[in-house]
Amino acid sequence: MRTRPSRSWSLFSSTALALIGSISIILVFALTAVTWFVMVPMAKRSADDLAALIVLSAQTWTELPKEAQPLLAAELKNQHGLVIEEIPALNRLHSTRLPYVRFLHDAVVRRFNQCPPNTVDPQTGECIYMGTLAEGAGYWIEIPIADDVLKFEFSPSRVGYKIPFTLGVILIGGILLTLLIGLLLARRLTLPVSRLAEQVSLSLPDAPLPLTGPKETRVLIEAVNRRSAEVKRLLENRTVLLAGISHDLRTPLTRLSLSLALAQDALEAELHDQMQADVDQMNQLISEVLHIAHGVGQAPQICVGARAWLQQRIQAAAQRGINVTLIEPSTDAVLELASQSAQRILDNLIDNAHRYGRPPIVLRRIETADAHFLCIEDQGEGLTTAEIIALREPFARKDTARSGVTGYGLGLSLAEALAEAQGWTLNLYEPGTHPHRQQDQMPKGLTACLQLPKGHDVQK
Repeated sequence: MRTRPSRSWSLFSSTALALIGSISIILVFALTAVTWFVMVPMAKRSADDLAALIVLSAQTWTELPKEAQPLLAAELKNQHGLVIEEIPALNRLHSTRLPYVRFLHDAVVRRFNQCPPNTVDPQTGECIYMGTLAEGAGYWIEIPIADDVLKFEFSPSRVGYKIPFTLGVILIGGILLTLLIGLLLARRLTLPVSRLAEQVSLSLPDAPLPLTGPKETRVLIEAVNRRSAEVKRLLENRTVLLAGISHDLRTPLTRLSLSLALAQDALEAELHDQMQADVDQMNQLISEVLHIAHGVGQAPQICVGARAWLQQRIQAAAQRGINVTLIEPSTDAVLELASQSAQRILDNLIDNAHRYGRPPIVLRRIETADAHFLCIEDQGEGLTTAEIIALREPFARKDTARSGVTGYGLGLSLAEALAEAQGWTLNLYEPGTHPHRQQDQMPKGLTACLQLPKGHDVQK
């Protein structure tokens, strides 16, 4: 049983988040500084200038004769975008939500010397009020001066600084630019390492990888190339060494077999058969060791009918004296797989179930949305999680085997190596932990499942 790997961030994700977070903090700090030390002072100065114009216009209005006031109103509207009129009384409706409008109100109050009698609101202590025109047409301000109450109206375009809008534009634009720059920088920094990790995760590269990226990445790639060459030389030396040893061993084994054949009449039948079995087991061990020593690679893929191909495995097992029951879905499937590798894996699992488990032995094909599972189930005692982990190592054996039979400890290691080379997954499950069966249908013994990803299989 394989433990689920803990979730971790990729190098690109972690680098991108670090860059985006750092730039975002700098952006917020800079935006706050610009707002506090630049935008707000400039907005207050602009509001103070407009307040001076409004107060001066109000004072001039009260000093002009009635027939001259329309001329002043026309000039203010044409030259400054201000509409001035007399109203009977103050509305006392105060609404100053925008920062600039609040700055303008405060600037007018500072320039206004004294409120006329009976114009001060007892709740707020003010006599100057501002508000918003209907449908966002602009703003108004009411000023009591002398015996008159003047109302000024001006459009939103007359407001020189729209602080919330400006901050919103800067913030949104800054966030988008931060995301773009962060992703581009992270991609450029991590792409060589990501390619290296992808290549190494598949297998050690046969040819040296190109030296790209910054200095540290080049050092890493060069180290991987160097280690890959060393591992390749070690594997070649191991193969040559084991091939030589096997050749040297098979020569005396051949002489032993010949001697046994010549001395058959002189030996007891039981002793002769036992010695011949020992010679055969030694030859089989040498063959398995050589197979692992030469390594396993990705075999060519072919299309096979799942039902017919599995029936061949059942028949092959029957020829070895093993009775296996096939259980599969009602619909057949065409699988694209490396037939020889899958055949050797299933044969090995079936032999293990026969050798160490108890009948009945079941070969079950389970189909999910993204994979096919070929599971070998038996009714033996099974293995614990610790035993499953230990038996994955080469030459590891369970000495107290369930049937009293021991092997060489290479079959499961070879099966896993073959599966990994083809991009498959081989999992062993202890009794009661089958991932694709109902709880009341769990096999009593060990379950071994070969997972074949669905890539190009076609349903019939």
